[in-house]
Amino acid sequence: MQTTNRKQILIALGLIVAAAALLLAFGRSLLRSATDFGFIDANKVCRIAISDGEQQVQLRRRGSTWYVEGDKVAQQERVADALFALQMLQVKYPLPAEYTEAYRQLQGVALRVSLSDWIGKMRSYAICAIDTMPVGAIYAEKPYVLEVRGNEELNIFSLLDANPLFWYKTVAVSMAPSQIAAITVEDLSKPEQSFRLSLDTLGRAELTKLYSGEVLHDLNSDRVQRYLSYYREVNFERYVTNLSKEDVDAITLTSPAYLFTIEGRDGASCLLKLFYMPMGDALDDFGRPTKTDLNRCYLQQGDEPNLAVALWVDFDLLIKDINFFLTK
Repeated sequence: MQTTNRKQILIALGLIVAAAALLLAFGRSLLRSATDFGFIDANKVCRIAISDGEQQVQLRRRGSTWYVEGDKVAQQERVADALFALQMLQVKYPLPAEYTEAYRQLQGVALRVSLSDWIGKMRSYAICAIDTMPVGAIYAEKPYVLEVRGNEELNIFSLLDANPLFWYKTVAVSMAPSQIAAITVEDLSKPEQSFRLSLDTLGRAELTKLYSGEVLHDLNSDRVQRYLSYYREVNFERYVTNLSKEDVDAITLTSPAYLFTIEGRDGASCLLKLFYMPMGDALDDFGRPTKTDLNRCYLQQGDEPNLAVALWVDFDLLIKDINFFLTK
């Protein structure tokens, strides 16, 4: 009887030891993976490469400034947000077995992110979304469901994109009043409100009504200077990355709602075109959408093929009634 009990105890101890070993091995693997997804110091990263199977982009840091594709200044805050999220990226739990096949099929379109310092590669990720779950693997190991530590609901894909436009600065105009020689604002729906505000080398302003050709000199100087100050920085929301070339052409080939031409004293000029953002497919007799977004519009800068989304509120200050400039 004692021998039987002893055997049972030994078997139980063996099972406990085996379970502990498995748990320890699994725990170490999970802990290692959790640690490997994050990295120690985001300040050491000097290059970020992102690809999705169709597009790719490289971000490089020179000094404290990030650049897109070598020479275009990137949105510094956007890069910082992405690096912070990657720094806090961690394993939530191993990918359930029922999602393994879906994960395998998505590998061709996974978002691949590579981070490097001045010496070489620091981390590489392959991340995809399965049923809204961010899933990733590194070092060709098994996939895990991921989360951003401290902000578990954050969608990591909202901070990463292989399209270079996603990283561009969203500044349409940045010009000090002293640099401006003239501003022309054309209201295509109310041409009688279109004007050209020009300044001579002494800063004296005149306003021309484009519809009638009348020239006005008796302007309110304070209001003129206030208006010029609005062009210190005119921002837009984001570049459009989800429309086909055909869709973009369909928008930019229509008549704009407003045209802004800003001429600098150095001879450079900037042309901005605002287009209504359609809501639905209904058009009027002139091919214009009958229902448009009241908060957002499309923006084209010069003849660039890239289209952006802007907030009307950011341009409302620039769309003035001519009477605004008159002395009162």
